[in-house]
Amino acid sequence: MLPGGTRANRTGNELENFVANRLEERGYQFVPSNRFHASSILEKPIYTTQYHIGNSIYEKPRFVDLILYHPIKYPKELAIQCKWQSSGGSVDEKYPFEVLSIAYNLVDTIIILDGGGYSEGARDWLIGQAGKNNLKHVFNQGEFARFANKFL
Repeated sequence: MLPGGTRANRTGNELENFVANRLEERGYQFVPSNRFHASSILEKPIYTTQYHIGNSIYEKPRFVDLILYHPIKYPKELAIQCKWQSSGGSVDEKYPFEVLSIAYNLVDTIIILDGGGYSEGARDWLIGQAGKNNLKHVFNQGEFARFANKFL
């Protein structure tokens, strides 16, 4: 049996890999994060992972799980945050920080929320924030797959 943090990291990485696979199926090419901005000059769909997007509301470095660029669909980039939580804990309290940091960084963002370890009220609140500021959508894994098929 894996410790909680190890299990959460593994399942979180699996969700990030799921997203990366959907991007690659849609013609996005992975580039290292230190080459992401320079690669956008090629005018091709690209993405990277663990990208420094700016600072959090506490002025600490903030990284997003994935960020993509598409010359037509997302010329100003789209950040994707993967939030997997399979058991209860402090995850509910992290959502307001995430929403405020998204607004602070001014980059369009979607959140993929899955795992079922969050409270229904926290999930509903987070979904209710979509469409405000720069948080465009909150999806579960299946909803994201459908979104990817149409809009990525």
